Amino acid sequence: MNQGPSPLLWIVTAVVLSAFTSFFVAQFAAPKSGRAQSDLLTKSSPDFHEWLHAELAITPEQEKALASIESQFERQRIDLLERIRVAGQSLASTLEAKPDDSESINNCLREINSAQGELQQVMITHFLDMKEHLSPSQATRLLQWTRESITHDR
Repeated sequence: MNQGPSPLLWIVTAVVLSAFTSFFVAQFAAPKSGRAQSDLLTKSSPDFHEWLHAELAITPEQEKALASIESQFERQRIDLLERIRVAGQSLASTLEAKPDDSESINNCLREINSAQGELQQVMITHFLDMKEHLSPSQATRLLQWTRESITHDR
């Protein structure tokens, strides 16, 4: 006897629908005047670099010290964002081709979560490395911005 779609399919559908809804709400409900701080983390390094100079008044000496840290972070960030993108495409393909294959779906989700976790770890390490080259007041502002970005206080 056919009992309709499996509970797993309903759960996966609800999770995917929730993710898309969250994305669109965040995109269209965000203030249009000014850039959200968390956006700087997924945009290119020049955006973050621009923010850093504007908000922290980085000196030329600090700029030199931070250049290699920024360069390394940018390479890692691009690689991890690509992993997240590819894993997301894999999840979408799996949901379309094998919606009842919970093992494959879970593997895709694990890859997305793994890459997102690595990106967060790389970002925090990046900020802590940068902090070592900033004045105490600049370091305090950077850590405050980092905390607010994590907790979405801004």
